[in-house]
Amino acid sequence: MINRKLIALIIVVTVFSVGVATAAQSTSALSPQSPVRLLLVDETKTFSSTMRVGILAGILKKTGIVDLSVKMVDVDSSYVDPLAGSKPPARPYDVILIIPRGIDNGSVHQIWLVTRGFDEISPRGVQGIKRLAEVIDKVFAKIAQATDVTEDLYPGLLSALYLKEGWL
Repeated sequence: MINRKLIALIIVVTVFSVGVATAAQSTSALSPQSPVRLLLVDETKTFSSTMRVGILAGILKKTGIVDLSVKMVDVDSSYVDPLAGSKPPARPYDVILIIPRGIDNGSVHQIWLVTRGFDEISPRGVQGIKRLAEVIDKVFAKIAQATDVTEDLYPGLLSALYLKEGWL
């Protein structure tokens, strides 16, 4: 049992180190004068996933380029709207990052980056989203990868819904 804890600690430290290095490289992609409003929606339940979410949140806060809010939700399925029944913010978010429940059991291998369509975002903003995806991919290596509105239908559907509801 001690060996499992030691291995888990080594993995967490390694992932954190890689994530910090990547985040430091990505800070130049967005303007520090106007932080990106990011909502991180955490559906995970396992210790391992929760640690990765915590590491990701720490990296994002440390960069200073995001105004980070975190919402932990309990859903029955990865494909249920995690924000259903919640009141949208007074000021919309630029990015909603959804870490689905399914990464815990391997049924989902994507982390959804929900934004407006890339045609509505400045080139600098698109570059920032790509850098964010790189950081997510490193933190969740071999478990899940970031998928944005240009890569999959589900983030695109959520984008349309959240635009209508006032989240984006």
